[in-house]
Amino acid sequence: MEELSYEELRRIQGRERASPVLQSLPADFYKHVKKLIEKKNDSLKKDFGLAEAKEYESILKVVEDIHDKRKQKIVMKAMKSANVGEGVTLAEEEKKLFDMIRSVIAEESECFRNITGCAEGVEEESIKRIKILKTLPKFVGTDMKVYGPFKEGDDIELPDKEAQLLVRKGIAEYTEVVSHEVPK
Repeated sequence: MEELSYEELRRIQGRERASPVLQSLPADFYKHVKKLIEKKNDSLKKDFGLAEAKEYESILKVVEDIHDKRKQKIVMKAMKSANVGEGVTLAEEEKKLFDMIRSVIAEESECFRNITGCAEGVEEESIKRIKILKTLPKFVGTDMKVYGPFKEGDDIELPDKEAQLLVRKGIAEYTEVVSHEVPK
């Protein structure tokens, strides 16, 4: 992408406002936005002028509007669990947002299917024995069950996902693997 200008930002804003679908942007779009803002800010510091200050403020507002419009469209796409679509290019930061939202929505949908009994098949999940290293209040697991509270030093058994989370966070450590399986 060549150097970004205020006029090009306005064209991008117009396309996003006019279309209900995401418009293609270069992957490094926000890097160019940052360069433009820094350039205008440096220019203002060197030689302040009312017209330049207004243009700087306008650039910030246009960028914020573009970001808000695109974020809304990305969230809607992720909610529909659709791929971004052929020919639509997202900026790197937007790809991360899309993937995170899609992941959260997929996880929520799985929890909902478990609650409503619509889960396909009954999976088996292993139980892990862990030792609690830090006092832990009650919490809701990924299976929507309440666990705890636990005190430092408690030796407990939890489903694998919950145990993994606590170990990753440094709140617990594995002591041994419990051999029995339980239905999810």
